[in-house]
Amino acid sequence: MVAANMVLLYGSSNNVDHLRRYVRYHLGGLHDSKIDLSSKETVDKMINRLSGTRHEFDSNISNESDPYFELMVWAALSLYPQVAELMWSNTQEPIRAALFVLIILRKLQKSKKVIVTNHEKETIENMRERFEQLAIDIMDLLHQNCDSELREKALKSGWDRLDNMSYIDMAYECKAKDFVAHPACQELQDKRWKRGLRSEVGLLTTVLVFLCPLLVMTPLVTFKRSWVHKGSSNGFFIKFLRKFKAFCTSPCVKFWWEVAMYGIFIAYQSFVILARIGKENGHNCKLNTEKIILIIWFGMLLIDEFIQAVSIGHFFGWLNVIWNKIDAVMYIVNILGLILVNIPDSSNQDASVCRINSDSYDVGRVLLSISSIMFILRIIHMFISDKYLGPTVLMINKMMKDFRVFLTMFVMVLIAFGVGYAVVLTEPEDFTEKNTPTIIGGIFFYTFFQMYGELFVDDLGTKEGATYFPTTSTRGSLRTGVVIALVGVYMAIVVLMLVNILIAMFSDTYSKVKERQEVIFKFQRLELLMEMEESYLPPPFSIIHFIVGHIIDKKEAKRLQRDQAHQQYNKRSDTVIRSAVIDCLEDYLKSRRQKEGTEIQTLLQNNTRYLKDKVQQLQAYLDTMNYNMQNNFAELRSFINTE
Repeated sequence: MVAANMVLLYGSSNNVDHLRRYVRYHLGGLHDSKIDLSSKETVDKMINRLSGTRHEFDSNISNESDPYFELMVWAALSLYPQVAELMWSNTQEPIRAALFVLIILRKLQKSKKVIVTNHEKETIENMRERFEQLAIDIMDLLHQNCDSELREKALKSGWDRLDNMSYIDMAYECKAKDFVAHPACQELQDKRWKRGLRSEVGLLTTVLVFLCPLLVMTPLVTFKRSWVHKGSSNGFFIKFLRKFKAFCTSPCVKFWWEVAMYGIFIAYQSFVILARIGKENGHNCKLNTEKIILIIWFGMLLIDEFIQAVSIGHFFGWLNVIWNKIDAVMYIVNILGLILVNIPDSSNQDASVCRINSDSYDVGRVLLSISSIMFILRIIHMFISDKYLGPTVLMINKMMKDFRVFLTMFVMVLIAFGVGYAVVLTEPEDFTEKNTPTIIGGIFFYTFFQMYGELFVDDLGTKEGATYFPTTSTRGSLRTGVVIALVGVYMAIVVLMLVNILIAMFSDTYSKVKERQEVIFKFQRLELLMEMEESYLPPPFSIIHFIVGHIIDKKEAKRLQRDQAHQQYNKRSDTVIRSAVIDCLEDYLKSRRQKEGTEIQTLLQNNTRYLKDKVQQLQAYLDTMNYNMQNNFAELRSFINTE
């Protein structure tokens, strides 16, 4: 399994040869080039070879920067938790190594090309919990032993092994919610959310500043000194540009501006659909100014989504996000609706009269109704910024899975009893060309609305025929009574059993989410932060922001390529960070060994005390038996002497 997983999830097949070389080194220099990486014998030898202390790898054996990392990856892909943890304890970057294990384990869980048994799934879950806790433990020590500046550098530092990803990026990739909720991560996350601002701004402040940009020069918005005092120029206009740029690029400002613009768009679109789109002759029938503004604004939204897809790199990567899937359906439905409500009537002979095709207009109005519902419900996504509403969004998502289970059972019961009603209340002669659609509709109509309390007893209990089950014959009292009995059984199954099962499932989901509400909110806030950092300002500013940002990114990339001193500084900084993290790892291993030694000593003391108590009890029991035997012998001797 390991060789296939290595090629599939980690790299080329050459890595497997490197792993065999590392394993042979740890097993005492064995020269078997065909060593089985997945055999239990290999794993047992590795465990016996290693101990809890850190090892130095022979530089003559490997040219890799961190060979223990490669061995840890082998153990993780082979699902050997003990070996993986032993290798992790010798890596040069323990936090990144632990998070990388979480990433490859998550890929194993999600991959459709790797077949994972139930036992392996349980092992993967246990390893995920264990390695996330290891990363948190080292982060705790880093948080306690290092100052805030070094912690921030460590969390921001990229890793060239994995697309220059930082700690938080890796934690987001593997969905390590508890690691993201760590105070050190939250401290950096708060700074990234404000980015250049001293304090977070709200919706009202954001709208006021965009309506009057000169407000950035007032105390209404406060900035960090390092973001607005660059260079020697102190002119008013230069200061204004720097402050306004810092304000516009802050993620919290982007979020609130997106909320404001999206709300205005929904209100305007609803107004145009309700009051400015008609099919009769007049202003509402023609392509008026209101319609043109709506079409342009909607087109900008489409361009904004296209820019997001381009920034991700490929369309399917953009489509992997659930909210983007909803957006795609929403935009397609809205486009079709706008097209259909503007198709002219081909039968209209008078060019001076504006008339829309009635059939296409009705379908278009229905589609616009659906798209309006989706646009308004899309606001739910913005609730994740709130501490209490954010976890509720996840709760609704999980409850939808419970609802699908209920819906499957409900549809089966609905069809079963609907067909039962039709069999009892209709005759073969009733299935005419006119009545057949009505009867098929009745199978679903009666049973569906009975769930909400509308029993239709008067309609179904008549002998002349029901509204949706028309018949030419008169029903007998037996068939009428059977229908009433079926209604009672159906209500008992649906209302008393299925609905209460659904309520119990919802309650269980609610309890699970509520228990981890704080952690879920912090992770959702990271998702929102990363989305805002990668996004541009909402329409109509997104196109300008995209073009200007693209030019600035190119200039920044060229400047960094020329700045060798900056690269050398980063290397020195990485060395300091790595040294601090390794010190934390050694402290962790030392404390763990002390804790394990204390636990063993406590266990030995408890066992010694237990054995001592048992010996004392046995001694007391033997003394009692000896005393009783002496008494019995004395009584027997006196009895013999008497006789």
